[in-house]
Amino acid sequence: MGPSTVLVTSVLTTDTPDGTIQMLCSTPEGRWLVSTPLLAMTVRGGGDVTAAVFLAHTLTDGPRVALSRTAATMYAILEATHAAGLEEMALVAEQDAIARPDERFDVVSL
Repeated sequence: MGPSTVLVTSVLTTDTPDGTIQMLCSTPEGRWLVSTPLLAMTVRGGGDVTAAVFLAHTLTDGPRVALSRTAATMYAILEATHAAGLEEMALVAEQDAIARPDERFDVVSL
């Protein structure tokens, strides 16, 4: 019963390194964790974008790769949004990060 793939965003535990935020993916095939720098900001719609990006990559490349690409995409979007001082996410400006994320954050198997 229930979903076989779960994505947890905004993971903060006592083990989370200072100045970072983590995402966790759990599937029957495994569990993975990725950390990105924490940006001092709040956005609307971040969960929707995260879910869409994760689903698209999961369908084509599986959950581990999807986690890596989702973290890279979301960080690029949020970093650009924050740097520009925007209230809405810089989705159009960061469309290349959505289409071709650089996968710069290490995914750790748990």
